[in-house]
Amino acid sequence: MKAERLVGTIMHKGVIGCKPSTPLEEVVRIMADTNVRVITVTGPDDEALGFISQLDVVPYYDRDLKGVRARDVMSGKVIAIPPDMSVAEAVKIMIERKISHLVVSERGDIGLRALGILSNSEVIREMRGSKWMWYFSPEP
Repeated sequence: MKAERLVGTIMHKGVIGCKPSTPLEEVVRIMADTNVRVITVTGPDDEALGFISQLDVVPYYDRDLKGVRARDVMSGKVIAIPPDMSVAEAVKIMIERKISHLVVSERGDIGLRALGILSNSEVIREMRGSKWMWYFSPEP
């Protein structure tokens, strides 16, 4: 029987964040240049205030982004889970809430401190198990 895995062992460690006042143009550049799907919006003490996903940004395609800030686009509801939660419990939350990522956080002196992100991509990699080696034989 497979041992129960904890979120902290499979999450993407670290977060790419921005402040609420960050221009949306900069958020778009960060997402495109770092190939991330979610940016955590953080307060002055790095507490997680909300997040911006690619799905939050796409509706702004072909619109003037001047004056639009992260605070205008972010989801203000952070669904935070602890790193010692089981992956099975986290997946249940994702399914019930119809979301593709959770902020992995720990409670700090000020508020929630984001440690990483658990997305459906990490869950799928966990389901896969060990990496495969692909071998292609050359054409004769």
